[in-house]
Amino acid sequence: MVHIGWIFSLVRSGSSAAGYAAAAPWDLPVADELFGPWDRTGPPHNMPKRQAELARAFRAVGNILTAEIVGLAHDILRELAQRDNTGKGWVVCKCPHLMFTPKDFNTWFGATSAQGIVHHQAHLIRNPIRRANSCYARGWEHMLNDPYELGAYRTFMQRWNDAETKLRFEDMRTEPSEFFHALYEGWGLAATDSEIQRACDYLAEQYHDSSAQRRTLTPGFVPQSETNWAAPGELLDVYLADDEIHSFMQEQGWPTNRSSYEGWLPRKLWRALKGKSPGISA
Repeated sequence: MVHIGWIFSLVRSGSSAAGYAAAAPWDLPVADELFGPWDRTGPPHNMPKRQAELARAFRAVGNILTAEIVGLAHDILRELAQRDNTGKGWVVCKCPHLMFTPKDFNTWFGATSAQGIVHHQAHLIRNPIRRANSCYARGWEHMLNDPYELGAYRTFMQRWNDAETKLRFEDMRTEPSEFFHALYEGWGLAATDSEIQRACDYLAEQYHDSSAQRRTLTPGFVPQSETNWAAPGELLDVYLADDEIHSFMQEQGWPTNRSSYEGWLPRKLWRALKGKSPGISA
């Protein structure tokens, strides 16, 4: 039996850190954005050659699931599962986009045990303002669907609320042991305390600038996006004025006052310094 542990999230929500750390105790294969839009067949991802074909085919049909697309995805996942040297047959699959609806996912992947594949889901969310600021801090604002992405966040927020396994980026940072325990439990992947510790050790030692780029962490590291404000000031206005998101942030215990994000450094000065200081983004 092949088992696929999915991590659904939005961009800049920690899916790379969570996915690769979760795989670390057993060196499980990682299907990193299986459906594209990128060709992941070369280093460092080294996915099966057919992944490039899947990315092209998925894009060609308008990014919807079809029998052909799902069949090809399953072929790739089976090949990846053969790389699991533990014999568990597990693959970690990270999907940091609103790629398909939960209904479509359940229709196409929810009853595949007869085909020898079982899919397990976990949803990972992050403070929406920190997440958007992270995109701006590293010059990735083009990854947002629009300057503010309120609609995309609301959509994922609803999916997260409805999910059985709900995870938060902030808990991964502050309580990694509990985070990975919840993730493995949600997937149904048995993990000992020492195996959970190995996932925590990976998280403490490795930082993912992106899925393809990682670095060894130094003591006292704090992501730049959590110490400097890089997004337009209007982004704060629209998020904090949105009743649905504002209420959700309050429920999660995330700050809902401007000063918690902008801090003391004026935005124009920060943008000027950004061009002169190497820094670290997250």
